[in-house]
Amino acid sequence: MKPYFMLATLLCAGILRAELSADTASAVATLSGRFDNKAQVASAPTSDASIPHVTITIEPTSRPGWSLWHVHLETDPETSYDQTWAMEARTEYDGSGALIPYYQFKQETVPTAASFGPEGWLSLEACALRGPFTKSRVEGASEGEPCVAVSMGVGARRALLPVGFLHEGNRLQVDLNLRGVRTRIDATAGGGDS
Repeated sequence: MKPYFMLATLLCAGILRAELSADTASAVATLSGRFDNKAQVASAPTSDASIPHVTITIEPTSRPGWSLWHVHLETDPETSYDQTWAMEARTEYDGSGALIPYYQFKQETVPTAASFGPEGWLSLEACALRGPFTKSRVEGASEGEPCVAVSMGVGARRALLPVGFLHEGNRLQVDLNLRGVRTRIDATAGGGDS
């Protein structure tokens, strides 16, 4: 009798997890698009060089729950940096959502959503962006110290790793650790004013 009870419990838990995962995937699907902080840069004082021009393009892949985050940062007209992160959406034990970042050890070409497969990507589980995910508002943040310790192996690219985010409407706020300082990038879909 006990094996049947355990099997029934596991099946019910699997069904519940699938429902929660569908809700998380639905919320994360609202994240796709191109976001630009040119309005933030234009409104910053000319003496403030701490806010760089950042474009983040988020595209879903054919794998359920996976998306690619292409981060492009310009420190001046001649200097720019690019990094693509794979993000896996997951429902946590308490019903909240999480985006788990993954990186390629040697990213020699820009990955595309059409050819994406998680093979060859390394997990940064300690940098998971956890928080409440709803259809109208998706947000999450990583825990500081564990993420810093794990991301050291990523090298300089860790400056382009989102360590916090909030998406609501056409606005995407992303926190990056630029020059060791947590910096909020306030971007909008298409880069226009909201």
